[in-house]
Amino acid sequence: MHYNVLSKVIFFFGIIGFVFACSKPKNKIEDVPVNFYININDPLYRDLRTVGNSLTVTGGHAGIIIYRHTETDFIAFDRICPHEIKPSCRLEATDDDLFYRCGCCHTPYLLLEGIGQSIEDTIFPGTGEFLKEYRTYYDGVGRLHIKN
Repeated sequence: MHYNVLSKVIFFFGIIGFVFACSKPKNKIEDVPVNFYININDPLYRDLRTVGNSLTVTGGHAGIIIYRHTETDFIAFDRICPHEIKPSCRLEATDDDLFYRCGCCHTPYLLLEGIGQSIEDTIFPGTGEFLKEYRTYYDGVGRLHIKN
C-alpha cells in the first residue's frame, strides 16, 4: 500500500513539473493600465493602413509599438526593453519595420514574435527575452482597440 501512495505522489509532481516546464516564460515587466482606441483612418495613424508597417504611440511604460501584421491582425508591444526594464531604454525603429532595437543594450526585437534576436553570430544581452505584449481588437473598418 505504501508503494501505491508513493507512486501517485511521484506521478503528481511529475505532471506539475511538466506543466511548468512547458509554459511560456513570464515577462518580468509589471502591468500598467492600457485601454484605448485609435482610428487608423485618422491621418496621425496613416502608416497603419498598410500591412507590414508599424508606428509608436504613447502609453504603457515607454510607449507602445503597433504593427499591422495582416489586413485584420495588429500586434502591440511596450517599447520598454525587457532586458533593461528602464523607461529610458526604449525600443527604436530600425530600417526594417519588423525589428525594433533597444537603445541601451542594442538587442533587436522581432515584432512578429516579440522576442530578442541574435543577428550575424552576435548574441545580444536581451536575446530570448519577450516584449510586453498588449491585446488588440480591430473592427475591420478603422477602429483599433489596444488593452491589457
